[in-house]
Order: sequence, then C-alpha cells, then structure tokens
Amino acid sequence: MKNLTLLIALFLTTVVSTAQVAIIQDKDGYTNVREKPNGQSPIIHKLYSNEAFWYDYEDGHDTNEWIPVYIPKNPFSLNSTEVSYIEGFIHKSRLQPLDKLQPYKGTDFRFEYLIEPFALHNRIVDRYNGAVASIAGRPVWGTDGNFPRTQVKGVNARVEEQNIDINEVLYSDLYECTNTFEVYKNSDSYIVYQWNSDGAGAYQVVWVFTKGGLKQRLVGSMI
Repeated sequence: MKNLTLLIALFLTTVVSTAQVAIIQDKDGYTNVREKPNGQSPIIHKLYSNEAFWYDYEDGHDTNEWIPVYIPKNPFSLNSTEVSYIEGFIHKSRLQPLDKLQPYKGTDFRFEYLIEPFALHNRIVDRYNGAVASIAGRPVWGTDGNFPRTQVKGVNARVEEQNIDINEVLYSDLYECTNTFEVYKNSDSYIVYQWNSDGAGAYQVVWVFTKGGLKQRLVGSMI
C-alpha cells in the first residue's frame, strides 16, 4: 500500500509539474470538458467561470485547438494520497491563463497569512524511507521530506468590508508560506496566486473569493 501511495504521489507531481493555472473565458459562464481533443467527444465535466484548474502548456497549446486540463475533484484540494483530479480537454479559445489577467491593485480585497515557527505539538508524523510524508494525516506542502521551518496559524481575508472565515483545515497543510503573492480580479471574484517553498519542495496555492466567502482552494506540487 505504501508503494502504491508513493507511485500515485509521484504521478501527480509529474503531471502537475508541467502545468499552469487557468480559468475559463466563455460568455455562457461555463465550458464543456471533453474526454478527447475534439468537439464530438463525450462531455465529462463542465468548468464554470472563475473556477481554477491546471492546463498543460508543454503539450502544444500554441498549435493545438484542444488543451489538456486537470480539474480538481473537490474545490478545496483536500485529497492527500489518491489522484485528486480528472483529465480532459477544452478548446483553446475558452482558456484564460491566470497570469494573463491584469493584477488587482485596489483596496476592496485584503489577504494575509499569519505565520509562526513550526512546532509539532504532538501531531502524528508518517514517514516514508525516513522522509516526512504527512503530519496529522495531511500532506506537508512546501518541504522535500524534512520538517518545515514555518507553519500558518491563521488566514485573514476581507472582501469589500466583509471578513471571510477560513477554517483551520484549509491552511493546516500549508508550510513555508510567505505574504508575497499576486491578486487578480475577474468579474465578482478575487483570485490569490502564489508559489511557496523551502527551496526544494515548491508548490502552488490558488484561493478564490467572492463576497459570499471562499469558493476554492487549489493546491499543487511543482518541480
């Protein structure tokens, strides 16, 4: 079982390591995800406006009409040991790379991590071949098999004078965070994007907010 878990984790890291983050651009508010790269292929999912996902930029997206996409199975990336996304294709005209949006510089949105030195606090550690594989049953984003140096003790988020509550489960697996990130605004959504790392275990985090609260947390490992 441990070997299977490791193989799945390596597979996930390999796929996501070639991917970037995007949302869709579609006047209908959604885009069909196809099983194969053509318009006659079965629809396996729908992507809605301001829903973050990965796309494969090394698979010829400048020449191909259809782009491979990797869509998280749940909106908060809470999976830890199984492959936690589905694969499909969308037409490249519907793709909006996140880094092509204009950064938001306004004052209606605030986001900040509260960071403290790492402390184990009697949490259970799982190891694989001596490396730290999980803490308290959660993945250890931001390290390369060592204990982290810093952890998040809270997240402050505010949208247009409305404070947004962030449950501990949504930041307790994030380590080596900084308050350096890009913020984008698209329609009514504010999107926070950043990389975090201890120097080797780099990963992406994407937070999507509206006045109604947190809509998505996308977390992925990058090498």
